Amino acid sequence: MTLKFELLCIDQQGKVKFKKTKNFILSLSTIESLWTSEPSISEDSLEINDNNQKIKVSVQPFDTSKMVMVDRFSSAYYIVLEGEFDNIEPFRIKLIDQIKDFGFDHRQILIDDVSNQIAVNTYPLINSIETLLKKYIVNFFITKIGTNWWSIVISTDNQKNAKSKRGNEVVFTNTSKVIADVTLLSFEQLGKIIYGQSSIFTNIQDVLGKVKAAEDLESLKKELLEGSYVKYFKDTFEQNDFQQKWEDLNFIRNKVAHNNYFVQKDFDLASELCDKLTQIINNADTSIDALTLSIADKEAVMRKANDNLVEIEKEEKQLEHQEGKINEELEDSLIKSTNTESVIQQYLVLNEKDLIYKIRECSKLKEFREFIGLKSFVRDYLGREGYSLNSSYALINLLADKGKIETYEVPNPYGEFNTTAIKLIE
Repeated sequence: MTLKFELLCIDQQGKVKFKKTKNFILSLSTIESLWTSEPSISEDSLEINDNNQKIKVSVQPFDTSKMVMVDRFSSAYYIVLEGEFDNIEPFRIKLIDQIKDFGFDHRQILIDDVSNQIAVNTYPLINSIETLLKKYIVNFFITKIGTNWWSIVISTDNQKNAKSKRGNEVVFTNTSKVIADVTLLSFEQLGKIIYGQSSIFTNIQDVLGKVKAAEDLESLKKELLEGSYVKYFKDTFEQNDFQQKWEDLNFIRNKVAHNNYFVQKDFDLASELCDKLTQIINNADTSIDALTLSIADKEAVMRKANDNLVEIEKEEKQLEHQEGKINEELEDSLIKSTNTESVIQQYLVLNEKDLIYKIRECSKLKEFREFIGLKSFVRDYLGREGYSLNSSYALINLLADKGKIETYEVPNPYGEFNTTAIKLIE
């Protein structure tokens, strides 16, 4: 396929030694480093042809007579290079260098089909690796943290930035058909989610608490610096130089996004980086199940999460109200009647001691004497008292991991399928 490369060159300082287009053609034809065979010159059509490279260079004068802020007698030309990709990709660089050597101080590319083709071929590689990392991020953090991972892992600034972009896509995201926040992060932000996971103990209070509770320095280092969470990201990403590879690819990705100029080695590098990053991400994906967060890791996640969980519930309640109303009139009335109760339910967070006390008290109630249903306990018993549902579930899961609470299946007296019950392990 024949591609085109078009260049505008202007001699603003009077350094070029020729004024006539024919002389420009003749001067170009004498540069031996440009041609692989004796070029044929057409003075009538102002063209140079290299039959060996199958390259054609044509030159047309550029009119400077109406310019305001330049010497109107400057030498100025359009140069159009045509040929197949493999030939004109390196030739255009040599041509620009020669135009510079001639004395043309203003050189501007107008059309570059070569860069366009490289960008078109590069983008699918970048799109594929970006999609792969998004899938991995969602799978990992939902598996290890839960559906509320976004508010725990993503910085407040990035959350706000993503939220501001929801209107950019009107079918899926803006209509809340799906949870799509991760798709609104930039390429750079996605990478930082991975190489920003240097420690799960991001709160200074977490670190100070571990320092006070530590029996010796080695156990402290192991918990803070060598825990399962940290070791996982170090082994799967850091040791494979993920950050540098992602940043290098981000540089190329930005060039594609902003329609910059390309050379063949840009595509070759992008292809190599995508292959290596694909291998890193796929290897990490296969080891997700092997990672089990330690109790300390889970406690750190919970402490980080509690401030955000009530806000999540507010949004969930608002969304439920919006989606569950038949018309605007009914929606307004229902929101007014339930708003106070919804807000109350979303502000209190239990600690471990209080939760154990609540389970003991609940077991004394008539409706819970046979068993304490998990859902009824959290939603009805704790929910009525104003405790956050999300944080309550998170604390129950943590105490189950600690061996202080047992969850088990019992026949559901009100339904066909078994239900989950909880009890204290005394």
